[in-house]
Amino acid sequence: MLNDSDFDSRQTKATSALSDSVHDENLWANLKIGNELAFSMLYKRYVNRLFNYGMHSCKDRDLVKDCLQELFARLWAKRETLGVAGSVNYYLFKSFRRLLIAKLIANRKFSLPFRGEPTSVFEFIPPTEDSIMEDEAKSHQLAMLKNSINSLTKRQREAIFLKFFNDLSYHEISSIMELRVDSVYNLISKSIDVLRVKLKGSVIFMVLFCLFPG
Repeated sequence: MLNDSDFDSRQTKATSALSDSVHDENLWANLKIGNELAFSMLYKRYVNRLFNYGMHSCKDRDLVKDCLQELFARLWAKRETLGVAGSVNYYLFKSFRRLLIAKLIANRKFSLPFRGEPTSVFEFIPPTEDSIMEDEAKSHQLAMLKNSINSLTKRQREAIFLKFFNDLSYHEISSIMELRVDSVYNLISKSIDVLRVKLKGSVIFMVLFCLFPG
């Protein structure tokens, strides 16, 4: 016999599996017609990734959470007038980044980040829910990856984070970071060269660039 907790657990797993199997574009289309479940699925799929990205940028948890709340509130409020998103992933990261920059400027807590200066604010924190190495025995290699990525320039770290941990294309990254496409190629190419040297022979380097080819 199933008790209530067993049912709730199975229901949660079923909902999670359903969410993972539905494409972003389908969720977006259903969001536009007011489907609350589609909105909830999109929120759960992206909130942690966007929060992680925001924390790379300014380290102000409250500000990042406020931006996330405002972003998704705007999505719901303007759902009927939303365009057709060619890439929901790209749309959300670009919108969130634009909103965060506006908040940072308005609050005057930081100089404008992400604008190409070598002093731009961007620190690498490995994603938790999508970590490549979940096995505790691989923690040393994960630490190697973090240290190696933190040796890159801030612009290189942001590009690597968007490309390899959020699966954005070079053109999408160029738009998000407000750079030319060839500049993004150069950033990522130089970053890979550095990581190849620092992680030479490491399993995590092979896993990273086999899973996410250029």
